Amino acid sequence: MTAKVANAPWSEDGLFAKAQLYVEKMESHTADNWQFGLWSTLALELVARAALAHISPVLLADASNWRNLTYAIGHQPTAKKFTPVSIPIGEVISRLEELIPTVTPEIAGFCKQHLQRRNAELHSGELIFSELGTSKWLPNFYLSLRTLLAVMGKELQDIVSDPSGAQSMIEALGDEAAKAVDQDIKAHQKVWSNKSDEERAAAVVQATTWATRHAGHRVDCLSCGSPALLQGSPSGAVSTQVDEKEGEVIQRQTMLPASFECIACGLRISGLSKLAACGLGDAFTGKSVYTAAEFFELYTEDELEQARVDAAPGYEEDFNEY
Repeated sequence: MTAKVANAPWSEDGLFAKAQLYVEKMESHTADNWQFGLWSTLALELVARAALAHISPVLLADASNWRNLTYAIGHQPTAKKFTPVSIPIGEVISRLEELIPTVTPEIAGFCKQHLQRRNAELHSGELIFSELGTSKWLPNFYLSLRTLLAVMGKELQDIVSDPSGAQSMIEALGDEAAKAVDQDIKAHQKVWSNKSDEERAAAVVQATTWATRHAGHRVDCLSCGSPALLQGSPSGAVSTQVDEKEGEVIQRQTMLPASFECIACGLRISGLSKLAACGLGDAFTGKSVYTAAEFFELYTEDELEQARVDAAPGYEEDFNEY
């Protein structure tokens, strides 16, 4: 008899209910107690797994054995000595990052780092959470928690006892990002203004050439106004179009800004939160163009590489659609 997925060990409901217990255990300690930090990592993993199970519990199954797939959807093991195996938490985070646009590289990076702290706490002599102040991780923990809960249509109040306090910490993160990036922009503006007209003109020419030749989404620098580049990370589904007239396959995908660089004045900004704070947080589109032979792999890699050399300049990524 098939058990209901809702009651299966890898179900969203089961994982979230256990996460609630772990958060309760976390909150039974004061924030400066090392156990507060340790329990937070255990709760975060369960919430992340619940969020992925919300899409489908099958995504949690290790694909090396098909019985893991059936176990994920509620079937009892049908083989002796079978032990269900799920994917590692790092892979859980990576899948969420690719499938859920709001799980940004920053959030995914924090989750992986926080869970690595758990491993160091448990498997080494390091006293991670005894020495790490909560300001270094707690606001980002609540931000990540809120983001993962939203995947399941839940809110902070569904799992933490003081959602308003957690929300205040999250808002403080945005304020700190805005303050930091504003200071960087003003500092580079000052250096830029102290350059001679000749130096600025030469730098603009160099930046224009650089921005044209390198892959990225072209924008004007907030510090000096020169052409600059935004780099992004893929988010969401890929759309595919076939241009039969030109014999090309065109794929487009939403890109979330991840970093900014201007070689004219040297301004660099990393992280979506800082980019959003200075007005560079809008998503853009990445476009890739393939010949039919490339897309459908009609030739070997060696043949394709030779064709690219012979037909240079070839197709490149385009991040400048408007």
